[in-house]
Amino acid sequence: MQVSSSLPAEPASVPRRSAAAAAWGGALRLAGQRLAGYLLVMAVVAALWQALIVALAVPAYLMPSPAEVAQAMLAHAPEIAQSAGLTLQATLIGLAVATVVALLLAMLFIASRWVDTALMPLIVAVRTVPMIAIAPVLVLIFGRGRWNGVGMVALLSFFQIMLAARKGFEAPSRHMLELMHCCGAGFWQTLIMLRLPCALTHLFTGLRIASASAILCAMFAEWLSGAPGLGSLILDANARQQFALMWAAVAAGTTVSYLFFTCAIALERLVQDRSR
Repeated sequence: MQVSSSLPAEPASVPRRSAAAAAWGGALRLAGQRLAGYLLVMAVVAALWQALIVALAVPAYLMPSPAEVAQAMLAHAPEIAQSAGLTLQATLIGLAVATVVALLLAMLFIASRWVDTALMPLIVAVRTVPMIAIAPVLVLIFGRGRWNGVGMVALLSFFQIMLAARKGFEAPSRHMLELMHCCGAGFWQTLIMLRLPCALTHLFTGLRIASASAILCAMFAEWLSGAPGLGSLILDANARQQFALMWAAVAAGTTVSYLFFTCAIALERLVQDRSR
């Protein structure tokens, strides 16, 4: 009798494990499909690139061929990998800071309409200032190291994430909010149990939009401050007229940016599947 009573406990854990495996499998398949599509597009671009060089007889000092770019990428692989790692690190930290600040601001705006009315025009004004004008201020605040890139990414990414999170927090209907109130839920309970789950889809939309340009923001900060990374590598290669290396660094930046965007989409798919 004791053995038979313990048998139903094991099958209950099997569906949970299979659901988690299915969620991870779906996210990995989605990432693989997008990466395969990216490789196909890059192959078409390289073929068109080579065809234009041959058709227009473009000299190598103006535009290197895809083969020369590939050779430069292999020859300078450690340097490119190190630069890409520094740029990606600054981007990840900047996006993490931007997400935390965006969520806090969105919660503050939901809690107080007065704060929303007072701060939103200031945030919009700061966001519309050109990056070239913000960069010197960030250099003064963070210096010329990698934290300058972190500050640039955080400053230029939090606005999209904040708007998306705010829209998600406002997604619950009036009847859902009234039901939470009738159940005795306070502001924080309603926020955690109702508003935050409703905001996940919108939040990932904001992260997708921000991730598409976050790498470029980090590279732009490196161009202006001279901090090590892909941005500095591109400028240095251009100054030394090593155009094959320059285009190899550009290709590395494009690839890292697409991988970053793909990871955001795959993470969204994973969270959605796990929450079902």
